Amino acid sequence: MRSSALPRDSRPTAIRLLLSALAAVALAFAMLTAAPAPSAQAHGWISDPPSRQDLCYTGAVKDCGPVQYEPWSVEAKKGSMLCSGGGRFTELDNESRAWPRQNLTTNETFTWDIVANHSTSTWEYFVDGRLHTTINDNGAMPPKRFTHTITNLPEGNHKIFVRWNIADTVNAFYQCIDAYITPGGNPAPQPTATTPAPQPTATTPAPQPTTTTPAPQPGNGACTATVRAANSWGSGFQGEVTVTAGSAAITGWKVTVNGATITQAWNSTLSGSTTLANADWNGRLGAGASTTAGFIAGGSGSGLSATCTAS
Repeated sequence: MRSSALPRDSRPTAIRLLLSALAAVALAFAMLTAAPAPSAQAHGWISDPPSRQDLCYTGAVKDCGPVQYEPWSVEAKKGSMLCSGGGRFTELDNESRAWPRQNLTTNETFTWDIVANHSTSTWEYFVDGRLHTTINDNGAMPPKRFTHTITNLPEGNHKIFVRWNIADTVNAFYQCIDAYITPGGNPAPQPTATTPAPQPTATTPAPQPTTTTPAPQPGNGACTATVRAANSWGSGFQGEVTVTAGSAAITGWKVTVNGATITQAWNSTLSGSTTLANADWNGRLGAGASTTAGFIAGGSGSGLSATCTAS
C-alpha cells in the first residue's frame, strides 16, 4: 500500500507554511483588538435663526476660514464667553465684521441640528453677556433636530451667545447670533372689534410737528459712564459699560475704560485696547437717556473706572 504521508523532504516546507499562516491570523487579530474604538463626540449648531457659523456654512458670509466647512465643530473648554469658545475658529470672534443681524421676536424659537449627539449637562443662553436662560438636560442625549423657545428677550440690537455644555467631558459648543429683536411671540396680537386699529378722524388728526414738541436736535452735551465686571474667569472677564447723556442731547460718545485690556466688544466699536465708541444705532441719546455696551477683557475685573466724552 502506498503511504499518504508527505515525502520526508517536503514536511519542513509544509510546516513553515502552516506556521506563517497562523502568525498572519494572529497578527490580524491583534491589530483588530488593539485598534481604539471610535470616540463618540457631540457636534451641532444653531441653524435657525442662523448663527455666525451657519452664515459661513451657507455662504451668506464669505472668507470665514475652515468653520465654513464644519459649523458643527465650534468646540472648546467650558466657561468661555467667546463666539469661538477660544478654540480654532477665531474668525467668529471678529466684532469689527458686519455680521448680518437676524430679525427675532421677544419670544423666539431656536433650532439645533446635531451631527453627533452626546449626553448634555445644560444649555445656556446669554444676551449681551448676561445669562438669560438655562435649560438643564440632566445628562440626556439630544435628538438630531430639536428646538428651544426662549422668552422675554429684550428689544433692540443684541448679541445672543449660547453654550451647549457636555455632561461627561470638559468641553462645550459655542454659538453667536447677531439679532434685532422686536415684540412678538405666540400668539402675535391681532386687532379685535373692541380694540380697533386707530384710524385718522376729523377730531383726532394725525400729530403735526409744533414748536412745543420739537424733534430731538443734535447736541454737544456731556455724558457719564459706569463700568462693571458682569462675569469673570481665570485670566479674563466680561464687562458692561453704561453711558448716560447729561442735560442735553448727544450725537455720539466715547468711553475710556481704565483697568482693563479689551479684546472684544459689542454694541460699540473698539479702538485700541481701552476705548469704546458708539455703534451706528446707539450714539444719539436724548437728555438723560442711557445705553449699554459689553466687552471681553484680560485681567481680574477689579478696580475698574470709566470716563465718557460726548459729541
